[in-house]
Amino acid sequence: MKTTQLILTSVVVVLTIVVAATAFSQAPKSAWPAMNSSTRRNAQESLNKGLEYLRKNQKPNGSWDMHEGITGLAALAFMKQPGDWKKDQAYADKALKYIAALAKSDGSIYSKDMAAVNTAIAIIAFQQSGKPEYRALIKKGQDYLVKAQFDEGEGIKPSDKNYGGIGYDDESRADLSNLHHVLEALKETSLPQDSPVWDKAIQFIQRTQNRKASNDQSWSGEDGGFVYMPGMSFSGGTKSYGSMTYAGLLSYSYSNLKKTDNRVQDAYKWIRSNYTVDENPGLGKTTLYYYYMVFAKGLRVMGDSIVTDLKGEKHDWRDDLVKKLVSLQHPEGYWVNLDDPSHWQDNKVLVTAFTSIALDYVLNDSVGS
Repeated sequence: MKTTQLILTSVVVVLTIVVAATAFSQAPKSAWPAMNSSTRRNAQESLNKGLEYLRKNQKPNGSWDMHEGITGLAALAFMKQPGDWKKDQAYADKALKYIAALAKSDGSIYSKDMAAVNTAIAIIAFQQSGKPEYRALIKKGQDYLVKAQFDEGEGIKPSDKNYGGIGYDDESRADLSNLHHVLEALKETSLPQDSPVWDKAIQFIQRTQNRKASNDQSWSGEDGGFVYMPGMSFSGGTKSYGSMTYAGLLSYSYSNLKKTDNRVQDAYKWIRSNYTVDENPGLGKTTLYYYYMVFAKGLRVMGDSIVTDLKGEKHDWRDDLVKKLVSLQHPEGYWVNLDDPSHWQDNKVLVTAFTSIALDYVLNDSVGS
């Protein structure tokens, strides 16, 4: 697998990356417990430093690192910040114009590879901007992503393990990371709830979960966590790991399952059993900052400010995450994974975008609600 292919799939984009509406029931804004004032202050100061680093490193053409996926994530970090993000509109606008120039006639939006995930990030960013001039690109991008799903159109039968999934392109095998980003984009851009895309996606998501009651693959275990793709885990064999379990949880949410669904509850049980902000459980320091992003997004959609682990210990995840991220931030404002630079975690802009989005979810009570 190429290094560039792993940038955002073990991750981005989006990412997350960054949906405004989910199927999981949320606590009403008034009922969401207030954050510790010190935690909020530290989170805001840390986010401010991260965004300032991004401001200083945007290229004159509007991109970050000449990469559309990274550029989309950085733009989302600005547009998802709490309060009035319009103060940073100039940075976001330049980024969106750079991305829009890459649009293809078939609706995809990318430069060299990773068409599905980069298109997904792009239309999320366009949607978040609220600018009417991007409506046509959003619709074409959405149509492209719907067609990219592996189904009968590609001669793939429901019994095939790739059915309902998404790959890097029409000829790739499917994986949960790509699908997670695409489902986020389709949800964010209001694909109708009765679209067959969602049920097909659920068939694939189930086949990446270690849960025999819903996974028809012979390799499945029973811990409720998720792997990268049916029968394969970056943690070794078919072991569940953190970032993909949060991606699986989010994918179920985007696909309109309820929080009370047993598949969701079993995924959350794995999370409770493996709760940590010290590592990406099952992978250690690998893709750590992508883990922090999906950690924040996943726990927000579950609607709980406190995670009670299986030993009965209560964890204020927002407080835990902010303390960890503040401790890892460099004085210049960026974050970078020097413990494990694989999957482009040595890219300061990408990692800072991931982390800033995580802080957006910590701080902004309207994100994900």
